Amino acid sequence: MLNNYVISAWRSLKRQKLASFINLLGLIVSVSSCVLIMVYVQHELSYDNYHLKADRIFQLTTQLTVDGKEDHTAWAPNFIGQQLKIDYPEVEEVIRLQANPGNISFKVASQLTNKAPRVLSLDQVYTVYDPAFLTVFTYPMLTGDPKTALARPGSVVITEQVARRLFGNDWNQRKEVVGQLLQSGGNTYQITGVLRDIPSNTDMPFQVLIAQKAESLEKQAWCTSYVVFKQAASSIDFSPKLAKVAEPIQADFAKRGGHIAFVLENLRDIHLGKPKLFDTPKANRSYLIIFSLVAGFLLLIASINYINLSLAQSVGRSREVGVRKAIGAARFQVLIQFLGESLLLTGLAIVLSMLLVILLLPVYNEITEMHFSLSSLMTWPMAGLLGAIFVIVGVLAGSYPAFYLASFEPVTALKGKLRLGGKSARLQMGQLLVVLQFTISITIIIGTLVVYKQLHYLQHKNLGFQGEQVLILDIPQQAVNSGAIASLKEALAGLAYVRGVTLIGSHSLPSQEMNLSAFNLEKDGKMLPLPQRSISVDENYLTLLSIPLIAGRNFVDARMRGEETGQVVHEVLVNEALVTKMGWKVEAAIGKDISQGPLGAETWRGRVVGVVKNFHFQSPQQPIEPMVLQNNAWQGPEKVLVGLSINALTDGLNLVENQWKRILPDHAFEVTFLDATFAQQYRQEQRLVTIFSYFSLLTIVVACLGLFGLSSFATAQRTKEVGVRKVMGAQSYSLVYLLSRQFLLLVGLSILLASPLAWFTMKRWLQDFAYHISIGCGEFVLAGGAAFLIASLTTSYHAIRLARTNPVRALRYE
Repeated sequence: MLNNYVISAWRSLKRQKLASFINLLGLIVSVSSCVLIMVYVQHELSYDNYHLKADRIFQLTTQLTVDGKEDHTAWAPNFIGQQLKIDYPEVEEVIRLQANPGNISFKVASQLTNKAPRVLSLDQVYTVYDPAFLTVFTYPMLTGDPKTALARPGSVVITEQVARRLFGNDWNQRKEVVGQLLQSGGNTYQITGVLRDIPSNTDMPFQVLIAQKAESLEKQAWCTSYVVFKQAASSIDFSPKLAKVAEPIQADFAKRGGHIAFVLENLRDIHLGKPKLFDTPKANRSYLIIFSLVAGFLLLIASINYINLSLAQSVGRSREVGVRKAIGAARFQVLIQFLGESLLLTGLAIVLSMLLVILLLPVYNEITEMHFSLSSLMTWPMAGLLGAIFVIVGVLAGSYPAFYLASFEPVTALKGKLRLGGKSARLQMGQLLVVLQFTISITIIIGTLVVYKQLHYLQHKNLGFQGEQVLILDIPQQAVNSGAIASLKEALAGLAYVRGVTLIGSHSLPSQEMNLSAFNLEKDGKMLPLPQRSISVDENYLTLLSIPLIAGRNFVDARMRGEETGQVVHEVLVNEALVTKMGWKVEAAIGKDISQGPLGAETWRGRVVGVVKNFHFQSPQQPIEPMVLQNNAWQGPEKVLVGLSINALTDGLNLVENQWKRILPDHAFEVTFLDATFAQQYRQEQRLVTIFSYFSLLTIVVACLGLFGLSSFATAQRTKEVGVRKVMGAQSYSLVYLLSRQFLLLVGLSILLASPLAWFTMKRWLQDFAYHISIGCGEFVLAGGAAFLIASLTTSYHAIRLARTNPVRALRYE
């Protein structure tokens, strides 16, 4: 019996070639798009959930409220983690680590192969202060013991990729790798283990782990901390205990008009949580929701196509139903027959879609900047998704046409009195579905245009500084105290094609997070504790980046003596935003006092010598914050910025590289550009625009596929009517209008419905940006016009073809 149903369904699909082709093509496009989107969404939802103790691991973060503004940082003071482990028995372990800024250079003490590089520069090096790191975070270890690999200070655990770069592709055949010595900045480390490469879905993308004594981390030092509970339930009521731990330092913050609190966030929730200062890039939950909705809409549009085309076919298949019922087929059997066709078509579409997805993976990886493989498709969530598609599209979308066709009365069906036209509920349902299709498609297109326009605005907004042709060189930590950096700066400044060189300290590069420092500022003759953002620069910073001064002067000396007290007074600059916040007048800001440390026992004193024009240090997505520019980069420089002359990029870059290799021969020369680094902040939005562009195009294509099939069946139903009208003298253009009007009115209604929906949605989205475009009419006109034009071309094809048919042939139809 089942075999008979399958054969009958296959023959029926072959007979209805146009409808079957349109349905199959629409389903293939929709299912393929859905799978690709959900692979990306699944990847973002799976961050760090592969650790065996993931449900018991919580990151300890800090909430700081200063002057009414709340900041959430991914770090916490070291002593907080120590106290939790000592005072609370429900805490099993506390893991503390720090990501080393900039690049760290390593070289093998004794070369095992001639192919190994002399020096390897890495930018993802973490210092670990707790040996239990590899037993808490269960990364697969290729060699070494996770329990002891980080037990001894000076031990190093590397990833497989680093092992290949240091020892060649056959590193795993060398027993000497574990135990091999690495040298870095005068220190010697011993390799004690090799990990399988860290998956891309992690917020700790380290390449090297260096073990250090817990005592070497200062009590007040800020670090990344993870709290591991013995039972996951213990974390639920732990907030009051965190508040108690914070009490001693909260008193000091209260004196400064601030508030500090500590928060626990489960490891699996971090990637989709609230963005924090000094954290790795995070996913935007709203974007994932939007992507999922687009995937669902594509399936919905394909399902609507199936329903509409099945209803349109119902007239032609009414006699088939009548014959089946007349020879004894029950309604249930007819129902199973038509549902079988739907399931067969859906199953075939899923198989072909997966083959298409496999072929498209390399292109999709390039678009999304991910590394998806066949293993990404062979997961239980993906199997569940395909099963859901099979049921939703195959059963639910096929149910309405199947029930409708199975409900025909044999006599009425055999007489052929069923028509597509009229005001039947079936026709109204079809019209409603067409409107829904195009409303969704046009809304997505308008949204894509708004996102593109906003991104273009951010990328071309005046940032307040000149970032073109500015090189960024990471200073090796090992070279900071050697005197080589001063020599490097002097050598680079004397080169041809170099227009300027400046040193900057930690978190002082535009596009990074700024430091948050506990300053005391002068207001109304009093010193008030008001923490502010700050960066560490030198006297060449403003000149190199063309940041204008609006009052006072630039730095002259890193330190100067106070005329009255003889104490060292540091020169500082402030921006307009800080002047406005403090209620100063611009000129009156010059000479204002500033200090750090408790009032009466300050550790650092400074004086404002200039006011700089506001510039975007961080992304234009955020408002410009008040900031202090300190002239102390010489104390701990992290990067060198080198400005090259216009039209001399290649020559200037070669000269800079030669000087680097001469002065720092043991450190790899790696360079990035400031404007490219700043543009990285928009990568998430850029991917959003790219993905949306493709999938918004696909939504309108799938919708038009259905419209093409509907217009084909509709015009076929009116063939004899067209013949009569032509005999009576009707012109071709009037016939085209007559045949297309119904569908174009539905598309026009869709444009009217989609416009306010898109406006409201995108208005809400733009509110997340401190600086954004205003939504104009252009996006609505362009999207609506494009949809209307495509729909016109789609429906007009059959109308024009029928209008040009010889009326004699038309009258002989049927």
